[in-house]
Amino acid sequence: MNGTAELWVIFIGTMLFTAVLLATKRSCGCDDPPPPLSPEESQRAALAALAALEPPVAKVAAAAAAALPRFPYAHRGRASETLVCAICLEALRDGEACSEVPACRHVFHGDCVAAWARSKGSCPLCRAKIAPGSGGGRRRRR
Repeated sequence: MNGTAELWVIFIGTMLFTAVLLATKRSCGCDDPPPPLSPEESQRAALAALAALEPPVAKVAAAAAAALPRFPYAHRGRASETLVCAICLEALRDGEACSEVPACRHVFHGDCVAAWARSKGSCPLCRAKIAPGSGGGRRRRR
């Protein structure tokens, strides 16, 4: 066999192997996208990912996170404005349990900011220290 014939055999064999590989990949359904998550599942997944990022920074941060007061969210303002939790990126809905960082008055889902505070100890938006009663005399933004 000459060199050209050997190259053709290798080329055809490679093409057949690739075709079989693609056909089996399509038939197994490996490329199907996962089903969409509900907002609650999305929030739980975000909290789990956040908790897995880093170990807790200190016992003080965990105590501060547990001591943050929770309140039911109530939409105020224009109907076109939607407040979004900057941790899980889900919109805050009326009646959901929320918490406010006292130092900066940023509002998040209660579970989200508690998990964040356990691992980071500071506000995810402005990095103000999360400590109960650390309002610092700042006025509430409207």
